[in-house]
Amino acid sequence: MTRQQLIKSIYDIMENSLELQTLSSFNEDARLNEDLYMDSIMVLQLILHIEMDLGIAIPDDVLVPKDFNTVGTLVNFLEKQQKVE
Repeated sequence: MTRQQLIKSIYDIMENSLELQTLSSFNEDARLNEDLYMDSIMVLQLILHIEMDLGIAIPDDVLVPKDFNTVGTLVNFLEKQQKVE
């Protein structure tokens, strides 16, 4: 998946599966917690949807909070995970 496809897929998950109401703030620099108002449970739901919907394996032992700071850091993390698979 390309970077742009990952960004679009994350947006789609946030819009359709999580029904996030703050998507007007969505961009690569948007902070998941402060800008998109996602709490830790919502981030876990996002991870689950990424694994299930996109087929990207995310092992628990590689989860680090800094990778979930912004949409961009999440995409960077997912790009690395795709290369590992």
